Amino acid sequence: MKEKKGGLDMTLYFDHLVHQVQSPENSRVFLNKRNIHTVNGGQHTMWGTYNTLSYFGLNYIEQIAIYDRDLFEQAAKLPYSLHYTFKNEKERYGFSRIALRTNNIEEQGARLHAMGLEVYGPDACSRTRPDGSVVEWKLLHFGKQGLPIDFPFLIEWAEEDEKRYLQLKESGAIDTNHTITMESVQFFVKDVQTTVALWQEVLELPEPQRHAQFTSLQLPNIRLDFYEKAAASTMTLGHLKEGPFGVTLKDPNRTKETLIFPAAFYWVNR
Repeated sequence: MKEKKGGLDMTLYFDHLVHQVQSPENSRVFLNKRNIHTVNGGQHTMWGTYNTLSYFGLNYIEQIAIYDRDLFEQAAKLPYSLHYTFKNEKERYGFSRIALRTNNIEEQGARLHAMGLEVYGPDACSRTRPDGSVVEWKLLHFGKQGLPIDFPFLIEWAEEDEKRYLQLKESGAIDTNHTITMESVQFFVKDVQTTVALWQEVLELPEPQRHAQFTSLQLPNIRLDFYEKAAASTMTLGHLKEGPFGVTLKDPNRTKETLIFPAAFYWVNR
Protein backbone atom coordinates (compact mmCIF):
# COMPACT_ATOMS: atom_id res chain seq x y z
CA MET A 1 0.00 0.00 0.00
CA LYS A 2 2.65 2.48 1.02
CA GLU A 3 6.09 2.54 -0.54
CA LYS A 4 8.85 4.90 0.49
CA LYS A 5 11.12 5.94 -2.35
CA GLY A 6 13.72 8.48 -1.40
CA GLY A 7 11.53 9.58 1.50
CA LEU A 8 8.43 9.98 -0.71
CA ASP A 9 5.06 8.64 0.36
CA MET A 10 3.75 6.71 -2.66
CA THR A 11 0.37 5.84 -1.11
CA LEU A 12 -2.62 6.04 -3.43
CA TYR A 13 -5.93 7.20 -1.94
CA PHE A 14 -9.38 7.04 -3.44
CA ASP A 15 -10.38 10.51 -4.70
CA HIS A 16 -13.58 10.30 -6.72
CA LEU A 17 -16.01 8.25 -8.79
CA VAL A 18 -17.11 9.65 -12.15
CA HIS A 19 -20.79 9.47 -13.09
CA GLN A 20 -21.58 10.33 -16.72
CA VAL A 21 -25.06 11.90 -16.82
CA GLN A 22 -27.26 13.72 -19.31
CA SER A 23 -27.92 16.62 -16.94
CA PRO A 24 -25.82 17.37 -13.85
CA GLU A 25 -28.45 19.93 -12.82
CA ASN A 26 -31.23 17.33 -12.78
CA SER A 27 -28.97 14.86 -10.97
CA ARG A 28 -28.25 17.49 -8.31
CA VAL A 29 -31.94 18.17 -7.73
CA PHE A 30 -32.76 14.45 -7.50
CA LEU A 31 -29.87 13.64 -5.15
CA ASN A 32 -30.56 16.56 -2.84
CA LYS A 33 -34.20 15.45 -2.55
CA ARG A 34 -32.85 12.10 -1.36
CA ASN A 35 -30.54 13.81 1.18
CA ILE A 36 -27.35 13.22 -0.82
CA HIS A 37 -25.79 16.68 -0.51
CA THR A 38 -24.80 17.74 -4.05
CA VAL A 39 -23.52 21.11 -5.27
CA ASN A 40 -22.67 22.78 -8.57
CA GLY A 41 -19.02 22.23 -9.47
CA GLY A 42 -18.20 24.33 -12.51
CA GLN A 43 -16.83 24.17 -16.05
CA HIS A 44 -13.75 22.41 -17.40
CA THR A 45 -13.08 24.96 -20.11
CA MET A 46 -10.27 22.88 -21.66
CA TRP A 47 -12.53 19.80 -22.07
CA GLY A 48 -15.98 21.25 -22.76
CA THR A 49 -17.51 19.53 -19.73
CA TYR A 50 -19.17 20.68 -16.51
CA ASN A 51 -20.17 18.95 -13.30
CA THR A 52 -21.97 18.71 -10.01
CA LEU A 53 -20.34 17.12 -6.96
CA SER A 54 -21.48 14.97 -4.03
CA TYR A 55 -18.87 15.15 -1.25
CA PHE A 56 -18.43 12.64 1.56
CA GLY A 57 -15.45 14.17 3.32
CA LEU A 58 -12.78 14.45 0.63
CA ASN A 59 -14.19 11.46 -1.24
CA TYR A 60 -16.76 12.45 -3.82
CA ILE A 61 -18.92 11.46 -6.76
CA GLU A 62 -18.71 13.68 -9.83
CA GLN A 63 -21.76 13.95 -12.10
CA ILE A 64 -20.40 15.19 -15.42
CA ALA A 65 -21.75 16.13 -18.87
CA ILE A 66 -20.66 17.84 -22.10
CA TYR A 67 -21.41 21.51 -22.84
CA ASP A 68 -19.06 22.05 -25.81
CA ARG A 69 -18.89 19.22 -28.33
CA ASP A 70 -15.78 20.45 -30.18
CA LEU A 71 -13.73 20.81 -27.00
CA PHE A 72 -14.86 17.40 -25.80
CA GLU A 73 -13.94 15.71 -29.08
CA GLN A 74 -10.45 17.17 -28.84
CA ALA A 75 -10.08 16.07 -25.20
CA ALA A 76 -11.26 12.55 -26.07
CA LYS A 77 -8.15 12.02 -28.22
CA LEU A 78 -5.93 11.67 -25.11
CA PRO A 79 -5.50 7.90 -24.51
CA TYR A 80 -6.86 6.51 -21.23
CA SER A 81 -8.41 9.83 -20.25
CA LEU A 82 -11.90 10.03 -18.84
CA HIS A 83 -13.16 11.49 -22.11
CA TYR A 84 -11.36 8.82 -24.15
CA THR A 85 -13.18 6.13 -22.14
CA PHE A 86 -16.56 7.86 -22.48
CA LYS A 87 -16.08 8.17 -26.25
CA ASN A 88 -15.00 4.53 -26.60
CA GLU A 89 -18.08 3.44 -24.64
CA LYS A 90 -20.29 5.27 -27.17
CA GLU A 91 -21.04 7.98 -24.60
CA ARG A 92 -22.93 5.59 -22.37
CA TYR A 93 -24.39 7.14 -19.23
CA GLY A 94 -23.53 5.63 -15.85
CA PHE A 95 -20.49 5.20 -13.67
CA SER A 96 -17.36 5.39 -15.80
CA ARG A 97 -14.00 5.66 -14.00
CA ILE A 98 -12.42 6.25 -10.60
CA ALA A 99 -9.58 8.64 -9.74
CA LEU A 100 -6.91 7.98 -7.13
CA ARG A 101 -5.14 10.77 -5.27
CA THR A 102 -1.37 11.03 -4.91
CA ASN A 103 1.10 13.55 -3.51
CA ASN A 104 3.85 12.51 -5.94
CA ILE A 105 2.34 12.31 -9.40
CA GLU A 106 5.60 12.69 -11.35
CA GLU A 107 7.20 9.82 -9.43
CA GLN A 108 4.09 7.69 -9.94
CA GLY A 109 4.33 8.33 -13.66
CA ALA A 110 7.94 7.19 -13.73
CA ARG A 111 7.08 4.07 -11.73
CA LEU A 112 4.21 3.13 -14.04
CA HIS A 113 6.33 3.77 -17.14
CA ALA A 114 9.02 1.47 -15.72
CA MET A 115 6.36 -1.25 -15.45
CA GLY A 116 5.88 -1.06 -19.23
CA LEU A 117 2.59 0.83 -19.20
CA GLU A 118 1.70 3.66 -21.56
CA VAL A 119 1.80 6.91 -19.55
CA TYR A 120 0.44 10.35 -20.51
CA GLY A 121 1.12 13.38 -18.35
CA PRO A 122 1.10 14.69 -15.74
CA ASP A 123 -0.99 17.49 -17.26
CA ALA A 124 -2.00 20.71 -15.50
CA CYS A 125 -5.79 21.11 -15.28
CA SER A 126 -8.28 23.56 -13.80
CA ARG A 127 -11.97 24.20 -13.26
CA THR A 128 -13.78 27.50 -12.78
CA ARG A 129 -16.19 27.49 -9.83
CA PRO A 130 -19.57 29.25 -10.05
CA ASP A 131 -18.10 32.12 -7.98
CA GLY A 132 -15.30 32.62 -10.53
CA SER A 133 -12.50 31.10 -8.44
CA VAL A 134 -10.26 28.50 -10.04
CA VAL A 135 -9.43 25.00 -8.77
CA GLU A 136 -6.15 23.51 -10.03
CA TRP A 137 -4.76 19.98 -10.18
CA LYS A 138 -2.59 17.62 -12.24
CA LEU A 139 -3.77 14.45 -13.97
CA LEU A 140 -1.86 11.34 -15.02
CA HIS A 141 -3.38 8.79 -17.40
CA PHE A 142 -1.92 5.37 -18.00
CA GLY A 143 -2.95 2.04 -19.40
CA LYS A 144 -2.42 -0.87 -21.70
CA GLN A 145 -4.29 -1.80 -24.86
CA GLY A 146 -6.75 -4.69 -24.77
CA LEU A 147 -7.80 -4.57 -21.11
CA PRO A 148 -11.51 -5.06 -20.29
CA ILE A 149 -11.64 -1.93 -18.11
CA ASP A 150 -9.33 1.06 -17.84
CA PHE A 151 -7.15 1.60 -14.80
CA PRO A 152 -7.97 4.48 -12.45
CA PHE A 153 -6.40 7.78 -13.43
CA LEU A 154 -4.27 9.68 -10.93
CA ILE A 155 -4.84 13.18 -9.57
CA GLU A 156 -2.68 15.53 -7.52
CA TRP A 157 -4.43 18.60 -6.14
CA ALA A 158 -2.61 21.94 -5.92
CA GLU A 159 -3.79 22.42 -2.32
CA GLU A 160 -2.97 20.08 0.57
CA ASP A 161 -5.82 17.90 1.82
CA GLU A 162 -6.37 19.82 5.07
CA LYS A 163 -6.62 23.17 3.30
CA ARG A 164 -8.85 21.76 0.59
CA TYR A 165 -11.20 20.26 3.19
CA LEU A 166 -11.53 23.59 4.97
CA GLN A 167 -12.19 25.41 1.68
CA LEU A 168 -14.85 22.87 0.68
CA LYS A 169 -16.49 23.14 4.09
CA GLU A 170 -16.49 26.95 4.01
CA SER A 171 -17.99 26.98 0.50
CA GLY A 172 -20.77 24.59 1.52
CA ALA A 173 -19.61 21.80 -0.81
CA ILE A 174 -19.02 19.63 2.27
CA ASP A 175 -22.02 19.64 4.62
CA THR A 176 -20.74 18.76 8.08
CA ASN A 177 -24.32 18.14 9.25
CA HIS A 178 -24.41 15.06 7.01
CA THR A 179 -22.79 11.89 8.31
CA ILE A 180 -22.78 9.89 5.06
CA THR A 181 -19.57 8.10 4.09
CA MET A 182 -18.48 6.24 0.94
CA GLU A 183 -17.75 2.62 1.83
CA SER A 184 -17.08 0.86 -1.48
CA VAL A 185 -17.34 0.96 -5.27
CA GLN A 186 -18.68 -2.07 -7.15
CA PHE A 187 -17.22 -3.23 -10.49
CA PHE A 188 -18.36 -5.88 -12.93
CA VAL A 189 -15.63 -7.75 -14.80
CA LYS A 190 -15.88 -11.07 -16.63
CA ASP A 191 -12.58 -12.31 -15.17
CA VAL A 192 -12.32 -11.08 -11.59
CA GLN A 193 -9.15 -12.98 -10.72
CA THR A 194 -7.12 -11.55 -13.61
CA THR A 195 -8.32 -7.96 -13.19
CA VAL A 196 -7.85 -7.95 -9.41
CA ALA A 197 -4.33 -9.39 -9.69
CA LEU A 198 -3.37 -6.75 -12.27
CA TRP A 199 -4.81 -3.82 -10.28
CA GLN A 200 -3.16 -5.08 -7.09
CA GLU A 201 0.24 -5.20 -8.80
CA VAL A 202 -0.01 -1.90 -10.66
CA LEU A 203 -1.53 0.09 -7.79
CA GLU A 204 0.65 -1.62 -5.15
CA LEU A 205 -2.28 -2.68 -2.95
CA PRO A 206 -2.49 -5.33 -0.21
CA GLU A 207 -3.54 -8.90 -0.94
CA PRO A 208 -7.15 -9.11 -2.15
CA GLN A 209 -9.88 -10.36 0.17
CA ARG A 210 -12.15 -13.06 -1.23
CA HIS A 211 -15.81 -13.06 -0.23
CA ALA A 212 -18.72 -15.29 -1.23
CA GLN A 213 -20.01 -12.99 -3.98
CA PHE A 214 -17.01 -10.75 -4.79
CA THR A 215 -13.29 -10.10 -4.38
CA SER A 216 -12.13 -6.81 -2.89
CA LEU A 217 -9.06 -4.59 -2.96
CA GLN A 218 -8.55 -2.18 -0.07
CA LEU A 219 -7.37 1.41 -0.41
CA PRO A 220 -6.69 3.41 2.77
CA ASN A 221 -10.05 5.18 2.51
CA ILE A 222 -12.36 2.89 0.48
CA ARG A 223 -12.88 -0.67 -0.75
CA LEU A 224 -13.11 -1.76 -4.40
CA ASP A 225 -15.39 -4.77 -4.92
CA PHE A 226 -15.16 -6.86 -8.10
CA TYR A 227 -18.08 -9.06 -9.17
CA GLU A 228 -18.44 -11.59 -11.96
CA LYS A 229 -21.57 -11.76 -14.10
CA ALA A 230 -23.88 -13.98 -12.04
CA ALA A 231 -23.60 -11.95 -8.84
CA ALA A 232 -23.56 -8.56 -10.58
CA SER A 233 -26.63 -9.38 -12.66
CA THR A 234 -28.76 -9.95 -9.58
CA MET A 235 -27.77 -6.50 -8.27
CA THR A 236 -28.32 -4.54 -11.48
CA LEU A 237 -31.43 -6.16 -13.00
CA GLY A 238 -29.18 -7.66 -15.67
CA HIS A 239 -28.00 -4.45 -17.40
CA LEU A 240 -24.25 -4.91 -17.39
CA LYS A 241 -21.14 -3.54 -19.02
CA GLU A 242 -17.67 -4.14 -17.62
CA GLY A 243 -16.62 -1.35 -15.27
CA PRO A 244 -18.05 0.35 -12.17
CA PHE A 245 -21.78 -0.01 -11.66
CA GLY A 246 -22.48 0.86 -8.02
CA VAL A 247 -21.40 2.75 -4.94
CA THR A 248 -22.20 1.88 -1.33
CA LEU A 249 -22.88 4.77 1.05
CA LYS A 250 -23.29 4.50 4.81
CA ASP A 251 -25.69 6.77 6.68
CA PRO A 252 -26.48 6.05 10.35
CA ASN A 253 -29.51 8.35 10.18
CA ARG A 254 -31.61 6.41 7.66
CA THR A 255 -32.69 2.95 6.61
CA LYS A 256 -31.75 1.12 3.41
CA GLU A 257 -32.37 2.93 0.16
CA THR A 258 -31.37 2.44 -3.48
CA LEU A 259 -31.12 5.37 -5.91
CA ILE A 260 -31.18 4.15 -9.50
CA PHE A 261 -29.73 5.96 -12.52
CA PRO A 262 -28.99 4.43 -15.94
CA ALA A 263 -26.08 2.01 -15.29
CA ALA A 264 -25.41 3.55 -11.86
CA PHE A 265 -26.71 2.44 -8.47
CA TYR A 266 -26.31 4.45 -5.27
CA TRP A 267 -26.85 1.97 -2.42
CA VAL A 268 -27.42 3.53 0.99
CA ASN A 269 -26.81 1.14 3.92
CA ARG A 270 -26.73 -1.86 1.59
